[in-house]
Amino acid sequence: MLEELGAQVQDWLDGGRPVALARVVELRGFSAWAGDPLVAVEGAGGQVGDILGRFGTAALAPTVERLAPERFEVVEVDVQGEMIREAGLVCGGQVSFLVQPAAEIPPTLWTALAERSPVALVTRVEGPTAGPASMVVLADGTWSGALAVGEPDHLAGKAVELIAEGGHGTRRIEDGAGVVLIESWVPEPRLVVVGDGDLVDAIKAQAGLLGWEARSGPSVADAEAALAWAADSAAVVMLSHDPDVDTPVLSRALERRVAYVGAMGSRRTQTARLERLRAVGFGDADLERIHRPIGLDLGGRRPAEVAMAIVAEILAVRSGRDGRPLGQRQGPIHAPLSAVAGA
Repeated sequence: MLEELGAQVQDWLDGGRPVALARVVELRGFSAWAGDPLVAVEGAGGQVGDILGRFGTAALAPTVERLAPERFEVVEVDVQGEMIREAGLVCGGQVSFLVQPAAEIPPTLWTALAERSPVALVTRVEGPTAGPASMVVLADGTWSGALAVGEPDHLAGKAVELIAEGGHGTRRIEDGAGVVLIESWVPEPRLVVVGDGDLVDAIKAQAGLLGWEARSGPSVADAEAALAWAADSAAVVMLSHDPDVDTPVLSRALERRVAYVGAMGSRRTQTARLERLRAVGFGDADLERIHRPIGLDLGGRRPAEVAMAIVAEILAVRSGRDGRPLGQRQGPIHAPLSAVAGA
């Protein structure tokens, strides 16, 4: 969806149409949330992305008409009654949307989204200079646009840290001029599964339930093609024990700094695999990036159960979590999205 949104917004803006970008900045009371991380709405009624179905559209569309170029709005929606079921939620609550003129955002955001590149947006949301102008930050720290007050390099560094956590994240930074909101969007992971057999199919099916794409194959050529397709958001799952396959493929994954690299095998297999990787020049810091044995300790042995453990570990790593039971967490069960007040 993010790729489509990036391309469509740029097309609308090139055509001179008024466009607003909306996203959730605070959730209160929901046990789960269904919706896209970004929604773009244009003045003629076009929309990319979905939040709360027709209820979200009804709440967001009017803001495009009244949104002045020099300001943004926070739209509050109370989700109760029939809205809960129609929106695919378990229970109700309140949600706050930040709605911002897309023309005030540097075009590098739309390019990054269209190309499936991790990206962050930095916006001052509180203080005398709060307004819709934003700074866009890429994963390598380069940035475009500027805020009225603030240290761009410092904020860009904070944005890069948030991008590195994966997924969609938000962070509030308070300074002498008010509050800056940093938001990051990292494309859903594309899985590269190296091997064959029932477990490959089970992993692809489990990933599909999360909306993740996966490609697989038993050979080095298969893996090379899949890595090129997966690009920046790759996760590599090594099931093969063949030294002629696992050594070159894992080497390429480590060289490319793939976000998640996991390898299946007994401790003896893992030791031999690491020795081969050391022999081709990888050090301990590189090898520590390989999750081994792969997956969370859920106790299952059937392909579907093992696949769940593997995909769950990828999700935990992507979310910056360690996979412990929620009952062992201190504080809020779910990390809250940052609130935006005083807009």
